[in-house]
Amino acid sequence: MEKAKRKEKEFIARRQEILDEAERIFAAKGFHAATMAEIAHGSGFAIGTLYQFFQGKEDLYVSMVTEKLQLMYQEIRDAVQAREDTLQKVEALVRAYFLFVENNADFCTFFVRSDGATLPDVSNALQEQMIKAYLGQIQFIEGIINKGMEEGIFQPEKARDYAFALSGIIRGIIFDWLVGAHQGSLTGKTGLVTDIFLRGILQAKT
Repeated sequence: MEKAKRKEKEFIARRQEILDEAERIFAAKGFHAATMAEIAHGSGFAIGTLYQFFQGKEDLYVSMVTEKLQLMYQEIRDAVQAREDTLQKVEALVRAYFLFVENNADFCTFFVRSDGATLPDVSNALQEQMIKAYLGQIQFIEGIINKGMEEGIFQPEKARDYAFALSGIIRGIIFDWLVGAHQGSLTGKTGLVTDIFLRGILQAKT
């Protein structure tokens, strides 16, 4: 049993080393210019070892992107769930998005600059996974807003529209920061985004 657990841990650790190196190389060179041999060399494994973990470069790319996005969404949810107050949850959500991007700037820059010509042939499958994950996150944000509506602090109805609006503001600020050579603090814009959003949906006091 212990031997099996140790092998499983070693498998997970090696796989992660490969994914980390792939992320670095894809971010620096793009999908088409990167090679499995280069990723193998950078991660310290024989190229045959990579194929024990991934079917090929496209599989490795898709795994890297989807797992990175899953990590982002999970970190955001953890940050939000650590807060009790609804308004603080909104702030935690925005800050967690920005903090993840700051901590993964090279990957995020490469990702937002990728287009159909850069993505692998399996991009349709990848996009489907990304859309599903994104809509799941919208539903999570919608839940926060619904809670605020139940508490009487947000305007009633349109929770899903508000969720998409908040996501849009966040993504717009992130895009500007990424294409603008990462100037200034992205997390420093948390208050700006929170204020813009909340001013639009807070329930008017009577």
